[in-house]
Amino acid sequence: MRQDGNPNEAHGLKQALRRTLKEQRTALTPEDRKRHHLHIAAHLEDLLVQRSPLQRIALYLATPDEADLSLWMASAQASVLELFAPVVGVEKGQMNLYPMGPNTPIRRGRLGLREPGVQSNDTPVDPEMLDVALVPLLGFDDQGHRLGMGGGYYDRYFSSAEQRPWIVGIAYDIQHSEKPLPTEPWDITLDAVVTETGFRIFNH
Repeated sequence: MRQDGNPNEAHGLKQALRRTLKEQRTALTPEDRKRHHLHIAAHLEDLLVQRSPLQRIALYLATPDEADLSLWMASAQASVLELFAPVVGVEKGQMNLYPMGPNTPIRRGRLGLREPGVQSNDTPVDPEMLDVALVPLLGFDDQGHRLGMGGGYYDRYFSSAEQRPWIVGIAYDIQHSEKPLPTEPWDITLDAVVTETGFRIFNH
């Protein structure tokens, strides 16, 4: 359901969908989340094996309602992979990705989001250097369209790269939309999605 010719309509549809999807995601029980996260970590590992060899992977530090990557991250940090996590900047929509090692301190940044503690001499990774980016979402459809929280951080970040990484959405099955999501020209599309029941690769 591309809405390129009517951005206002697409925006309104997205806002309505966000409210519904947030309610569904929030309704998951702690027990369900714990079980889902275990399966998500296993399915993600299976998917990434197909993309080997990999060196640099972007991830995110989940909010309480988002699909959490902590189990997978603990395993990945014990490997040779280089991991990077987002830090939201002072300008609207600005985001950079910084190294995320096993001993990296975690702090509360802008918007109350968890992020790696960045020092003044730390350098963010160039998006073109990433092999894979694992991104959170509110909804996804069968075409690989992604509905985010509305801040546009990932859309802006990856639009600046001449060559973007392979982008993988991380979600629960309840975030799947059977109908095509409303989209706008600047929205990034997913190359794959991982949920508690498996993974799906999209052909664009």
